[in-house]
Amino acid sequence: MSTSPAVVPSCAGAPFGSAAGSVLSRIAGQARARAHVCAVRSGEERVTYGELWERAGRVAAVVSAAAGGREELRVAVGLAPGADWVGCLLGIWRAGAVAVPVNLDHPPARLRLLAGSADWLVHAGQAIPDWWPADKPIAPFPRAETEPLPKSGPVFTAAAGGRTACILHTSGSTGAPKPVVLPHSGLAHRITAFAGLYAITAEDRIAQLAAASVDVVLWETLLALTVGATLCVPHGRQRVPGIGLVRWLTAEQVTVATLTPTMLAALPEVTLPELRLLVVGGEALDPARFAYWIGRHQVANAYGPTEATIATHVATHITADDQPAPLGRPVPGVEDFLLDEHDQPVPDGQRGHLHLAGVGLADGYAGLPDRTAHAFPTLTIGGRAVRVYRTGDRAWRRPDGQLVYAGRIDRQLNLGGVRLEPEEVEAAALALDGVTAAAVLAEPAEGRDVLALHAAVPSGRITEAALRAHLAGLLPSTAVPARIHLHPSLPLTGYGKPDVHAIAALALSGVGSAAELNEIAPAAAADGPPVELPDTVRVWWRQATGAEPATATTDFFSCGGDSLACVELLHRINETFGLEIPLTHFTAQPTPAFLARALASTAGEPL
Repeated sequence: MSTSPAVVPSCAGAPFGSAAGSVLSRIAGQARARAHVCAVRSGEERVTYGELWERAGRVAAVVSAAAGGREELRVAVGLAPGADWVGCLLGIWRAGAVAVPVNLDHPPARLRLLAGSADWLVHAGQAIPDWWPADKPIAPFPRAETEPLPKSGPVFTAAAGGRTACILHTSGSTGAPKPVVLPHSGLAHRITAFAGLYAITAEDRIAQLAAASVDVVLWETLLALTVGATLCVPHGRQRVPGIGLVRWLTAEQVTVATLTPTMLAALPEVTLPELRLLVVGGEALDPARFAYWIGRHQVANAYGPTEATIATHVATHITADDQPAPLGRPVPGVEDFLLDEHDQPVPDGQRGHLHLAGVGLADGYAGLPDRTAHAFPTLTIGGRAVRVYRTGDRAWRRPDGQLVYAGRIDRQLNLGGVRLEPEEVEAAALALDGVTAAAVLAEPAEGRDVLALHAAVPSGRITEAALRAHLAGLLPSTAVPARIHLHPSLPLTGYGKPDVHAIAALALSGVGSAAELNEIAPAAAADGPPVELPDTVRVWWRQATGAEPATATTDFFSCGGDSLACVELLHRINETFGLEIPLTHFTAQPTPAFLARALASTAGEPL
């Protein structure tokens, strides 16, 4: 393929926030100036800026034809991470359309919900995905030029590009994901601000570790491409925190990586000589726990919800003496307010509900006007009207102006860097006939918190395995509870709702949990016969859970495993034995018996 890019307009001197100074135009400038320089490294594939721009042009031609003049066509990106995923994202924007990234590892039922936010799908080109609605159009990723690209004219203008960059989905308290509408202006502002704060240059090699549906994937991708750096995309076990990821970081000579504290904790403490910057975010950071990394690299603590575009605050240099680690100060263009229950500012040093304002606030939730009005009100603060986003986070301000996280004001959980609305998991549980009440909360397990579901099953005919399989078919693996407790009934509040505080007290005391489960659902108890597994698999199970796979029905999650460990275990088994065990299958049946059946099957044969 030729490495000479299609027409790329000059955008030198264009101010960010204007149409000509958008993220896309900056990348176009890099494609013009650095056409033969590697833009994306993905497995064995090396794609230059010129080639990447041509891929984006082919996607733009297909999407433009599909739009037929319609403004802001919403296009789902149905591709796995890699150079094609990046080319598809840029091509959608070149066509003036809106990108709707999806995580193809999510179960089909959840992907069907996400499909409701899109009008059209670009997919990998094999079989048509069964989660995509039959009445909506679809097209394979164009791998050869299908029509000539424009010979003149701007790549991106206000008229052609529209306002909206993408729609990202977060966990929803109503049981359905919330589609967050992010404008181009906020995206351009964030990428520019953090490229400056982190001194990102064309010499950097930036890892793309985030899932394809979360806002951090935009940060990783665009941070690299807007400055002419190289985006490095791992595959398979390389994406799982552990020795595989460390080896990949070393081999690729990655200089900048973004991880959650949970991911960082899973990395072996080894020397990474090329790594200069670790950006940590998504959950509370304990500097003492990560003294090894802090002592050897620049570690930045970033904060920001999707609804405010990726990140709004950063403490650029965390030290081991920071106890607790600060969230930092707002980036220029962002305002923060700590308010009391009457929406009035609290004094410095006092805890308040964090509200965000300024550049980067989402336009709201697509198709959800009531939720948008509640989450993005206009308040009178200091005598002026300010549109804000209610984060649901508590924080306080240090004397030096940096914020410190102080927990949630609502039920939203943050486990392993993943934001979870308990109500979404509860709604999924209640969709199974026979579950009459459900409550989700975080429970302590060996020094960390795990997701736990307490379900009322009066009939006693529902087993833990059946409920887990049901949830795995509806929720991403990170939202499938590590612990499931079955009860004849749950304690209720005076309003007839599950009493979360009383249930949490029961869980801590051990009353009504495992013993009660065995009483009402004896088939779910882990008292079956032992099962034959290869020694290597038994070792991997022990490493993942801290316990032996003692019997055929030992539950991976109940004996200490979590979603990250689950992914690592399956990658090891699949690569070593030549299998393709889907994550959703093991999440639904997380037992040695299932693994034994899988290992007995023909390599690559569907389970």
